[in-house]
Amino acid sequence: MKTGRTGAQTHGRTGLQAALRRWRRAGALGVPLCVCASVRLSAQVVGNPPDNSPYRDIVYHESFTLFGGRFAGNAGDADVGALPGAAFGGRLAVRLSGPVELWATLGEAVSSRHVIVADTSVTHTDSARRGPDIRMPMVLADLALVLNVTGDKTWHRLAPYAGLGFGFVTPTHNVTDPGGYQVGFDFALVPTIGTRYFLSDALAVRLEVRDYFFRYTYPAAYFDSLDLHYAGPPARSSVLPVGSGNKSWTNNLTLWVGVAYGFSF
Repeated sequence: MKTGRTGAQTHGRTGLQAALRRWRRAGALGVPLCVCASVRLSAQVVGNPPDNSPYRDIVYHESFTLFGGRFAGNAGDADVGALPGAAFGGRLAVRLSGPVELWATLGEAVSSRHVIVADTSVTHTDSARRGPDIRMPMVLADLALVLNVTGDKTWHRLAPYAGLGFGFVTPTHNVTDPGGYQVGFDFALVPTIGTRYFLSDALAVRLEVRDYFFRYTYPAAYFDSLDLHYAGPPARSSVLPVGSGNKSWTNNLTLWVGVAYGFSF
């Protein structure tokens, strides 16, 4: 009889221990589930539901933009560089990874410039040096790496960005002054800031400011008395002060307004 009671007691303890183990397992699983559910509920209460979030994914990885705008120009130290004019162009943009894009931009500035000529009838005045302005359309081309500030998303439909490009500027045709000066091919640094405003997943308006930073190189005649191949005195003062540098770095701010269309290859 004692053995039977002992067996029953042992069996009872074994069953109780098994039940306790099951409750522990249930508790171990239940606590994390409750925590996760609590976090999800609190997130729904505190945060924004997906439909009301200010952030939206930028769906497409490529885009093409058509631009119009204004090229501010900069005549440089000798006042013979590019003058302000209208500008237009296009751009292909490819998202490389996350917030980084690669741009290829090609445009044209409908510019003009002053021309220095020889005039023996007037001396020591700017009017004696300057002839009629000539048309000088400028090709603007660069490749740029750009960082989207909001990553691969928009914020309230806005996607601001900043970047730096490297390219060239060159006139489509040229005229050489009597002093030997002409605007030629020049490399350019092109810092850029701007933003897109998305009208839909594929269509956006782009507003952008760029600076085409390049230099002009002046001929030796600009530092002489400006005896530009004409005979007879009196000689005029030089275009640039003697001893000044023969290169002039210029900022040429450009405002672009464009329409971008997104797509994927």
